[in-house]
Amino acid sequence: MSATRDQAVRVLIAGAAAADSRPLETALSQAGFTVLGRETDESALEARVRALEPDAIIIEADSPARDTLEHLAVLHSRWPRPMLMLCGEGDARATRAAAQAGVSFYVVDRLSAGMVRSLVDMALLHFQDRQQLARELQEARQALDDRRVIDDAKCLLMEREGLSEADAYHRLRRLAMQRGQRLADFARAVLSAAGRGVTGTAIATTG
Repeated sequence: MSATRDQAVRVLIAGAAAADSRPLETALSQAGFTVLGRETDESALEARVRALEPDAIIIEADSPARDTLEHLAVLHSRWPRPMLMLCGEGDARATRAAAQAGVSFYVVDRLSAGMVRSLVDMALLHFQDRQQLARELQEARQALDDRRVIDDAKCLLMEREGLSEADAYHRLRRLAMQRGQRLADFARAVLSAAGRGVTGTAIATTG
């Protein structure tokens, strides 16, 4: 997110322009947001997001359309942003479909600056929480993969040089430090070299 508490959150509105579309823009402005404009063409929305880099996207529609939600899901995967859909009607199925698309979905009858402020803040916090969880999951997966690679490299040295597990680990660690590499990255190099036919002895004694 590029905006902070001391900066106005920059919002792009999406959805077909209606005769009464100004209340949303007015409520956003009164709530302290910067309105970047409205994009009425779904096919042009990604280009607008890429060009303007809004802090949040608000989709205004009479009712959630499946095609629109699918389009938003693709947009969210390519250009992750907090997305908030405000509709005049909806149901549990629409809410679930919106959530799967990465959209915070609300049925709103009347708009006010206070309501808009709260809804956008909730969408921002929800997005940040999801991003944090995604980062933590990726880090956990990376840690598991690193552990597996290191274990495989240890086993290679143990089998080819008759080293104990502790000795194999210390040798990998020492050589990685000598080369200024992360242990997991050096272990990957060891396994890759072994796959190309380089002997374990040559790998272990190089450097």
